[in-house]
Amino acid sequence: MDNELLVLIRLLLKKSFLTTKEIEVETGASRRQITYRMEKLNHMLKEHAANTIRISTRGDIMMDQEIKHTLRLLLKQAKDDKYYVMNKKERMIYLYLMLFLNLSDVSQSDLVNALKVSRSTALLDFKELQQELSTYHIKVANNRTRGYYLVGSELSIRRYMMELVIYFLAEEHNTKVFDIFIDDFHLDLFEYSRLVISELADKYDIRFVEDRLTEFIYIFCFLKVRMSSDIPQDEQILRLQEVIDLSTMKEYQFTKELLSHFKQTQLISPIDQYYISSWILGICVGNVEEDTQDCLVIAEIVEKIMFRFESLSGIHYKDSEDIFRKLYSHFRPAYYRLLFKIPIVNPLRERVKEEFPELFQLVKETMKPFNALFGEHIPDDEIAYLTIHFTAIYSKSRAMEVIPRKTALIVCLNGIGSSAILYSELSDLFPEMQFLPPMETSKLLHADIKADIIFTTSELIDIDIPDVPIVKVSPVMNFMERYQVAREVYLLMGNAMSKQPDIDAIMDIIAHHADIKNGPLLQQELLRYFSNVDVKEDVQHSSLALTNMITESIIQLQVEANDWEDAIRKAGKPMIEHLYVKPAYIEEIIRIMHQEGPFVVITKHVALPHTKPSSGALRCGLGLTVLKEGITFGSQEHDPIKYIFTLSAVDNESHLTAMSQLLELFNEPSFFTMMDEAETPQEVIAYIKSHITMNGL
Repeated sequence: MDNELLVLIRLLLKKSFLTTKEIEVETGASRRQITYRMEKLNHMLKEHAANTIRISTRGDIMMDQEIKHTLRLLLKQAKDDKYYVMNKKERMIYLYLMLFLNLSDVSQSDLVNALKVSRSTALLDFKELQQELSTYHIKVANNRTRGYYLVGSELSIRRYMMELVIYFLAEEHNTKVFDIFIDDFHLDLFEYSRLVISELADKYDIRFVEDRLTEFIYIFCFLKVRMSSDIPQDEQILRLQEVIDLSTMKEYQFTKELLSHFKQTQLISPIDQYYISSWILGICVGNVEEDTQDCLVIAEIVEKIMFRFESLSGIHYKDSEDIFRKLYSHFRPAYYRLLFKIPIVNPLRERVKEEFPELFQLVKETMKPFNALFGEHIPDDEIAYLTIHFTAIYSKSRAMEVIPRKTALIVCLNGIGSSAILYSELSDLFPEMQFLPPMETSKLLHADIKADIIFTTSELIDIDIPDVPIVKVSPVMNFMERYQVAREVYLLMGNAMSKQPDIDAIMDIIAHHADIKNGPLLQQELLRYFSNVDVKEDVQHSSLALTNMITESIIQLQVEANDWEDAIRKAGKPMIEHLYVKPAYIEEIIRIMHQEGPFVVITKHVALPHTKPSSGALRCGLGLTVLKEGITFGSQEHDPIKYIFTLSAVDNESHLTAMSQLLELFNEPSFFTMMDEAETPQEVIAYIKSHITMNGL
């Protein structure tokens, strides 16, 4: 069974309601390819004496529970399928792993024969692999003594292998190529490694992020073989030991005992044991309650992140302690990943950037001062994970007065942080349901389930609980996915479909009575409309751009001030006069400044005074006051302050687009030059409009 067929089976099992159009979108295959795969799959179902999958004239996939049961059996049998056909990407992974093991006398014939394809196909794969490796500054060398082997930075060689495993598990949800390789080269079996690692993790109280555990097992299996071979020590890896002392940490003790359970690991050097320990720190959930040697350092960084985010965004935390704990839990492993240059692949990165662009930009700006700590820019993959955590801060929570008739449970991969977003989204989508606290997949099978329906983000774990329907969802859903999930749930729960109209039926009706100029766009607009719970509210929240927040009446130029307190009062004066805030709002900012210091200072020469909406915010607005001379606010890093943006926000959402656009302007030196030289508020507004239009913000 090939990978394309496995992908189709997983997709059919993933959703209770599916159409051929959705399969085309999900798989990127043409209708002809989908038809061929369906025929192939039906042939396999007939061989197992099962009913076949039918497709209605409208393209709806029709299959009963017997078919689903047989598909699950086929999926399990595929793990033992000796005739699995690898695709090009899998063959390239297989070739790289052969070279990565650093085996002696690897010939061209060995590489060709291992793939079980034609010589020309294997050599073409090998050539493409070499081209791809060159972008990582890795070469494939060859001599009579060693055969083919890898040349380059050992850190890069290991990083590339890790990225292959991480990416393939995250994007393809398929371990077959790794299982085949382990079997072909008689490496330690996955299940044995899982058992040993799980037992030791319990002993040392180490909690892996669940999807990271699967990555760890495969990577560890390949890595220890290379470490046990005759590989010269790399200077970059040797320098890792100078970064921080891990020898007293439990992760280091865990590593030493773990290696003792496997053959030939006595050849692994102390510095490589150190490397494995640093990697484990980067894939384990942090616990703020645990008295570790790094606890105070990481807690201080997390507090600074929270403070800077609050200052930049104008968002005020409802439960700072709970947010701190969750952020600490994620940031501790991220800290070590960044410190030791451990690769990370975030499968949600593009989805987060698409669904939460303003928040992503705010978080990225929040993290800028911490780039220096790690000696490089923080990757977007890490920024996206942090964005997921911060999304929970401003997510809406609507309390229900009526006791729901149905109970729902969300099952997430622990540590990913997406459960907060999913909890909020699903609660909004299904207000008639009562949602239990999210649960980890590892605890699900041992728990007493009292839910009428389960939502899960897990792709690799097959969950089968009798009499409880399971809906697999994306951790971050776009409007089309929200519509599809709602439709599937109402079908499963036996509810009327009046809440979720059939978009295809609506399209047919429109086409019957009118000419449609752009069918796909119309379908998307209909999906967007019917997938939102509170459309009017969502539109209102998303409509406040910077030009909606800053108006001529609250712009002041060349203002004189005696000190920071006088500057804040003068900056707040037009906000009070034009009924954006009450006088108490400005006085509260000054009171906090006296108590906490210059919390309003956010970057060089810029202050963003704001406080909680309950202190007197009346409507959303952003006043701008340019001082004639800079004033000392008490910030050694950013004084003197010359530009004051007084923010009034009535909630934690409606101003996010404006703040994201403002942060973009802070990166433009011409923006500050314009404010210094502008003679009228109209010039300021014109510049902002022009910049937003030119940059598509």
